Amino acid sequence: MVVIPYVENVSEAVARIRRKHNVPVAIKPYKTLKTVLVHPKNKQEKEDLTECVYKVPCANCDKTYIGETGRKFEVRLQEHRTEVESKTGRTFTRSLRPSSLTEHNKSAFTDHATQENHVINWSQATVIDREPERFTRWIKEAIHVRKEGQQAMNRDEGSYQLSHAYDRLLDTASSRCVKQTRIAKHPVFSTDALLEAEGKSKVFVSNKINSVSPKRKAV
Repeated sequence: MVVIPYVENVSEAVARIRRKHNVPVAIKPYKTLKTVLVHPKNKQEKEDLTECVYKVPCANCDKTYIGETGRKFEVRLQEHRTEVESKTGRTFTRSLRPSSLTEHNKSAFTDHATQENHVINWSQATVIDREPERFTRWIKEAIHVRKEGQQAMNRDEGSYQLSHAYDRLLDTASSRCVKQTRIAKHPVFSTDALLEAEGKSKVFVSNKINSVSPKRKAV
């Protein structure tokens, strides 16, 4: 059987010709109620994404910040931006300026912007991973920070401390990795494979999380 779309005054003629040669023909409508009434779901804007790992670059150098949030990406990004602008907009006397350069702020964003006198490229902020489960999202954040190596402006790797045994597998430029040049280099380890390996201790660590507050507040 041959199925052809319906075109007025054409489909009928084609069907008659094929039937003369014993070729069964079925005609389907070009438009259906589904195509008329049902429309694809609009693509979700990155600002509306939740439960994600994100990356924000510096506009003046190649440093980037990796973070995670369970809330809207736009909300978390605005919190970062508000803090940075509140600090970088201050004026200092000549005597107070040196002390401001060594001041540790709430966010590594703010430290980088104030100490290096750099501008954060907010417009290029992107979501690089999605994960609804909080513990797994912490692991993914740590993996992405480790992958950035020296390019990350983060002070640490977040709520989850990833073992340095994965340094060479993640192909980072960490000093620990450089010291092990005698050992043959492994192929780059996939995030999924690393998550699977780390997941073996997930139940144990999850119990710890439930009984002991994390070192930083989940956002």
